[in-house]
Amino acid sequence: MNFKYLVGAAAVVVGMPMLVNGCSSDPLGALCCKDFTVGADMTNVDFGVDASVKGQFAALAQASGDLSGAASDMLTEVGNSCRAIAIDLGATDAEQSAAEAKDAQASVGEWCSLASAKITASLGGVKLTIKAEAPKCEASFKAEASCQGSCSVDGKCDVNATPPTCEGGKLEVSCSGKCDVTATAPKISCKGSCTGKCEGSCVAQGGVQCNGTCEGTCTGNTAAGTASGKCEGTCNGKCSVTAPGVQCTGQCDGQCDAACEATPGSASVQCDGSCSAKATPISCKGGTLKASCQVDAKCDANCKASAQAKAECTPGQLTIDGTGGDKIQAVIDTLKLNLPRLLLAIKVRGEAVVNATGSISGSLNVIVDPGKLGVKGSACLVSIGEALVQATGNAKVAVEGGGKVTASAGVN
Repeated sequence: MNFKYLVGAAAVVVGMPMLVNGCSSDPLGALCCKDFTVGADMTNVDFGVDASVKGQFAALAQASGDLSGAASDMLTEVGNSCRAIAIDLGATDAEQSAAEAKDAQASVGEWCSLASAKITASLGGVKLTIKAEAPKCEASFKAEASCQGSCSVDGKCDVNATPPTCEGGKLEVSCSGKCDVTATAPKISCKGSCTGKCEGSCVAQGGVQCNGTCEGTCTGNTAAGTASGKCEGTCNGKCSVTAPGVQCTGQCDGQCDAACEATPGSASVQCDGSCSAKATPISCKGGTLKASCQVDAKCDANCKASAQAKAECTPGQLTIDGTGGDKIQAVIDTLKLNLPRLLLAIKVRGEAVVNATGSISGSLNVIVDPGKLGVKGSACLVSIGEALVQATGNAKVAVEGGGKVTASAGVN
């Protein structure tokens, strides 16, 4: 994995010693940046830069902060996985103490080297057959849409008045009013009260015609002939699969052929139809999120990088086959537990780091103009650079350390 662009980007912005020294000597002074915070939402922060680069700078700060957070998570996850594998395969107390005594990056490198060596020694030349599914991730479209709002060319994009679209797919939103069907979408996804017919699961205390598992009381025929298991009658509770063409008087979670409204006690409804009030994007299913306002391309790229860096992911399924004695089985057992998380960290998070690297590098060519940054913006750019330096080191150690372990296990 190539980190040269991120290293170059970081080098540009940390080459301002007078600002760093000023911040160090007076932490509360004007030369200190207190607004750049890793893990925070910085899309609406005023960094004191010229209006012409305000949106770009905010998106750059957000992408840098999210990249830093993703790289830190990578390092932690890889370190935990390598440590668990090494200990499971017999790391001695002395070996463990040596690894723990180092700083964070060096410790992870030591644990992964130790885990790799233990795998190789335990296998003794035996080859395992490993099949790993790709992790499943869902990017934070809410964060991306909010970020895109600050990227408009004129700086006046209102994402509520002109919400983004889902090109080639369906945009699911949290609607503070009600969602309705349209001529082109006669059925909509609905997590709320469906005024028409619901196809999916339904929670209805008043009863709903059910053709699936009933979590409650079933009146009618069941698979076992009793009021349990699959219900083919009226379910007073939650029905996993509603009967065809039935109305759900409670909470519908599926497809609705009419309006989808908030249930009593709820302020909003989740749907992909036409929202009558404020709509907050949740996900773009099967398509690409596109801003409705005219946005700066580099700024938009940073927004996408931020969303990917903050994606929620679940490890893929893993199958391992191999024959041998207790040592081989010990390797199989620990890899089944720890390899999915390791692959998630170095593959998915690593890709997010590379994508963010490209967008950040491209943005710096436009933003690094002292005449447009001002005192506060320049100070914050130094903080961004320092975070990028740390992120580069964390990501590099995580990828290289995790790579040693996967190579020892025979995973490409």
